[in-house]
Amino acid sequence: MELPENLQDEIRKTVESEGLELVHIGYGRHGRAVLLRVDIDKEGGVTLDDCELISRQLSAWLDVEDAISSKYDLQVSSPGLDRLFYSESDYEKFKGNLVRVKTSKMIGGLHVIVGHLVMYDGETVRVVDPKTKKQKEYEIPMRDIIETRLEPDF
Repeated sequence: MELPENLQDEIRKTVESEGLELVHIGYGRHGRAVLLRVDIDKEGGVTLDDCELISRQLSAWLDVEDAISSKYDLQVSSPGLDRLFYSESDYEKFKGNLVRVKTSKMIGGLHVIVGHLVMYDGETVRVVDPKTKKQKEYEIPMRDIIETRLEPDF
């Protein structure tokens, strides 16, 4: 199910007008309704007030414009501590952070690699895990990455 481009543009404008970053828009069937999920972020983290503000603004616009003709649910939230990477810019933004990378091919005998993201050049990601006794550094081709997310580091 494809989100109309004008709806994507309006969501982006609304989020950015409040000084927030649009991380991801999810749109698809959820039972009998359509689920529109908007993940937002900002330096220092998103608050409940930020989510409520964007939710109210988007709800009003969606209702006035009748932008989604069927029954829908709107969720506005933070991407979470274990935030999924949606774009290549996330690899630049989160360099130095602890990440969990799932791969389609084994890299150093693993399909899931946890370590610090130390390099991204557009084609390859380098993750270093100083705690492992096995291999400390992993070069992972972007084409082999299924999913990358931040790994909470407590």
